[in-house]
Amino acid sequence: MRQTIQLTPRLRAAADWVPEGAVLCDVGTDHAHLPTALLLEGKIDRAIASDIRPGPLGRAGDTVRRFGLEEQVELRLCPGLEGIAPGEADAVTICGMGGETILHILEAAPWTKQGVRLILQPQRSQPELRRWLAANGYAVRRERMVREGARWYALLLVEGGWEAPLSPAEELAGRPAHWVREPERLAALRALAEKNRRLLRGLEYSAKPEDIPRRAWLLQAQEELTRWIEEERLRENQDGKENSNLK
Repeated sequence: MRQTIQLTPRLRAAADWVPEGAVLCDVGTDHAHLPTALLLEGKIDRAIASDIRPGPLGRAGDTVRRFGLEEQVELRLCPGLEGIAPGEADAVTICGMGGETILHILEAAPWTKQGVRLILQPQRSQPELRRWLAANGYAVRRERMVREGARWYALLLVEGGWEAPLSPAEELAGRPAHWVREPERLAALRALAEKNRRLLRGLEYSAKPEDIPRRAWLLQAQEELTRWIEEERLRENQDGKENSNLK
């Protein structure tokens, strides 16, 4: 039996969105587990694994050699996509970085708007990333929420295209039309709304001028999140009733 790599839930979710037969570039590859797993599964035939630091890229090389994939994986030492030429990859994964780091990587590689599937997993600064994508010629096609341990992770499937401006709640949680309908969505929305409530409590008595628009933005987001939570709750209840009727 051929060896495989067990991916973490968030990396498995990213792997599921890589197209069959794609040439994948995995940015910030670290141990190169994602491209290695896809190659071992036969989903892709070739990959580029890039990292900004020699240490992680060295670990990636160890993984590639352990599984005998030297002919199928190119290792690139470079910041973001700076060492990747247009046309070299038709799918790009950027997982485990801050949203602002991801947007700077894409800003320096405008060729990613042309026929490239982007699979992005921002660790933080999701509103900043979503806002930038919508303003700079990228469109989110699908979104997932993945739970790993005690944390929630957003996964965005992005391509070049037009995106309407986002509301504050959409900047925080994505546009409902893009959500993959999954049981985790309601719990993730509730966790996000609770985090928002804590932020609002912290700003309640602030007299700083810069906190006034921030609080207004959070209040607007909270109103919309509250509505979405109720809609998801009703949808789950309805789905539960329909499933019971089928038994």
